[in-house]
Amino acid sequence: MGFMSRWSKWRKILLVVAAVLAVAGIGGAVTAVLTYHEATKIDRSNPKVVLDEYLRAIMVEKDPVGVELYSCEDGGQLNAIRNFRNELDQREKDFSVEIEVSWGAIDLVGESQTQLATTDLVIIARKQGAVESRSRERWQFGLSDQDGWRVCSSAKSPLPAPSPSSVS
Repeated sequence: MGFMSRWSKWRKILLVVAAVLAVAGIGGAVTAVLTYHEATKIDRSNPKVVLDEYLRAIMVEKDPVGVELYSCEDGGQLNAIRNFRNELDQREKDFSVEIEVSWGAIDLVGESQTQLATTDLVIIARKQGAVESRSRERWQFGLSDQDGWRVCSSAKSPLPAPSPSSVS
């Protein structure tokens, strides 16, 4: 066997190995992209989770892109919560305080395609770390299943009156 025939044999082996590595690399890249897509896609399958993410985006992170991801396309009925967020921002400026908003359990009522969610927002104003004020407001949110749940409306509602306690 001459030098050229051995080189030709090695060249074929190298080409086969290179082709296998290229196919494996492409397969690995496709798998990585699909795995990343699944891990980062927005889960709109649960209305409570969607409302929680919406509230986090508008009240905590103040992230308009996040808000849009969880809102109905026609977000005109979300003006109440948007105005409330703007009011809190103005209070922070006017009184030199930091306002933090949290919420409690989310209660759902509704049919299969629409849900009405109720939760209490807790508003705490802090000045130099000390609590200046604390309040609680009940809010209702309408959610609609539009290729996944989305928040479509918001309205402040009255807090229930405290029930009288019996005194023995």
